[in-house]
This record gives sequence, C-alpha cells and structure tokens, in this order.
Amino acid sequence: MKTLVITNLYPSARQPTRGMYNVSMVCALARHTDVRLIAPLPWWSRLRQPAELFVAPRESATGIDACFPTYWSFPGRQSMHGEAMYRSLRARVRAIRREFPFDAILAAWAYPDAYAAGRLAAEFRCPLVTNVLGSDVNAFGSRPGIAHLVRQALGWSHSVVAVSDALKERIVALGIAPERVVVQHNGVDGAVFTLQDRLARRRSLGLPEHRKIVLYVGNWVEEKGVDVLVEAAGRLARTGSRDMLVALVGGGPREPAMRSAVERLGISDLVLFAGRKPHSEIPDWMAASDLFCLPSLREGCPNVVLESLSCGRPVVASRVGGIPELLDDEKGIMPPPGDPDALAAAIVDTLSRDWSAEALRESVRDKSWETVGRVYYEALAGAVASRS
Repeated sequence: MKTLVITNLYPSARQPTRGMYNVSMVCALARHTDVRLIAPLPWWSRLRQPAELFVAPRESATGIDACFPTYWSFPGRQSMHGEAMYRSLRARVRAIRREFPFDAILAAWAYPDAYAAGRLAAEFRCPLVTNVLGSDVNAFGSRPGIAHLVRQALGWSHSVVAVSDALKERIVALGIAPERVVVQHNGVDGAVFTLQDRLARRRSLGLPEHRKIVLYVGNWVEEKGVDVLVEAAGRLARTGSRDMLVALVGGGPREPAMRSAVERLGISDLVLFAGRKPHSEIPDWMAASDLFCLPSLREGCPNVVLESLSCGRPVVASRVGGIPELLDDEKGIMPPPGDPDALAAAIVDTLSRDWSAEALRESVRDKSWETVGRVYYEALAGAVASRS
C-alpha cells in the first residue's frame, strides 16, 4: 500500500525542531506502507528565503521522502487557508501520483491540512484518514469562520485518529460518529529517552549542579501556559524558594512578554531562557532536571510527558485534554490550568517527594511507536478496503 501524508508540522533543514512527534509517527507507519510526505508552508513564512517561494525543497534526512511546497493564501484570513492550500497543491499532487500512485491520504492536522487533503482525496478518488492532535480541534473546532470547515474536513474522513479520549469526545461533539474515531495515544522511544546520571548531564550542559531544576520544553505560545510558569516562578521566589532554576527550552512569540515578566518579578537568577535545542539533546535536558513542567491551557497527548517519564523524571502538568490519561499520583501532579499559585504549590510538592526513576520509566514501557504505526496502518488499510 502507498500512503501520501499531508501535514504542515514536519521538520526541515530550515526548521529542524518543528513537529518532531510527526517524524516518529510517520516513520512507524512507514514500516507497514510506502510513504511520501508533503509539508506545505504559507508563502509569508518564506520571505527570508525568496528563492524557495516557487520551488518545493525535497529532503529525506528523517528517512521519509518529504517535499515542502508553498501555499498561497491571505495572512490572517484563516477561513481561506484550506481552499488555498488545496488549490496550491493540486498540480504537485497530480505529479506525485504519476510516480507514486498512492492508495490513501493521511492528514496530520485538522485544518487547513485535512480540509485540503479532503478536497484532494475526492479529486483523486482515494480515501482520507485524519489524525487530530489537540489545538486543531480544541481551538479551531469552536472558532467562528473555521469551525464548520473543521467539521467538514472530519466529515470527509473515512476515519479519524485522536491522540486521546478527551479529543475523541470533542470530535464526536462536532458531529462525527463515534465508531469512526480511533483513539491512539502517542508513543515514546525508550531507547532514546532513557535513564541517565543527573549530575553527569548537568555538567555536560553547563547547568548548576546543586539547584533543583524545573524543565519546560516546547513552544513559547500562550496556549502552552509558559507565562503561567513564569508567574509561578515569581510566587516561588517570594516564598523564599530561590534555590531552584526554571529552564525554558524552546522559542516562540511569547518570549518578549516572558522576559518582561521575569524582569518585573525580579527572578532573572531563577529563569534560564535556553532557546531551541536539537531534538537529540532533549533527553539530556530531561535527565538533568528534577521534574518536567507542562502548564498548558489546552492539550492533546503531549509527547514530552511520556518522554520525561521514560527518562525517569516526574511531571507537573495541567489537568487538561489527554494529560489525565497519561498521569496519575504515581507519576506526578496535575494542578488546574492557568493558576500560577496552584502550579507553584504543585512544583514544591513534587520536589519534596522521593520518586523512583525506574518505576516512572516502567510506567510508559508499553507506549511504543511500533503500536502507533500499526494502528495508523490499520486505519488506512481499512479505508482502502472500504473504498474498494
């Protein structure tokens, strides 16, 4: 079987840390079916590389044949992005189909990706399976001007793979029959995210050896609650907990506001803006930490939670989305979202407990990417068989 994957979330030479979880999923799927991937990018994201506006760089560093074409829409007019992506990709997909006669399309993001993929699937008379990850349904599913397009794209899908039970409930609430929704949590590579010596990793990263380190890894955007974590660090400082370090790995549009808040709160010595790091370095950062913190306001099935547990580190994460399906009292603490006081208290509580690194790792041993790849393949094979 041949599968064409369409997703805007995939790493490239220009953006090597973008959508790394999709690499694991697609590579696992590729063990069961031939895969080609298209990662369309809006034209305004390429203004610094104008030579790439009219070409589609083709890369295979991840082991997957991927191309990165431009799609042409209007910035800020999200309701137009789905149709614009479809029209921008038609000729390229037609050319791909001549050399790679795909049997099905997998869209890994509900909008605009699944909308464009649905139009393409109809044109090329093949089934569509959509993978929803979190914000694509949680946010876009209720946004005026876009919600009906999300429902339409999911309705075109033969089946929808949701990364949590909470997301399945949201999809069903949008009008999709529950029997068409498959729940499959993300996986974790236990050979990469493994137990390591904390002190050795701190020395290799140049981190302080004797402070408690609270780690965040991800995008610095509002929905991830990074501002809440900075405010929580301020609460901790006021209560005398200045012997810890909040290490922020990542980047994003909230950085100026976060830096301003750090100055306002007088906690420059408590917060480290580490910036974006290669995915290969994230296990070392997790091993160097005492706990991992994910203060999200919305979530699907965050890989970083599974990765931290696989590294033997407890987790403080908001009780939202699929996080309660991954965590319990034996793995960490789940404060309510958007509450810096509750988050600060949860961090202190977690740091005061003794955790078994071996037990934390054992708790996610069954979360393999091999299982994930097989479930996606079965969804796609079922869609092809149904169409036949």
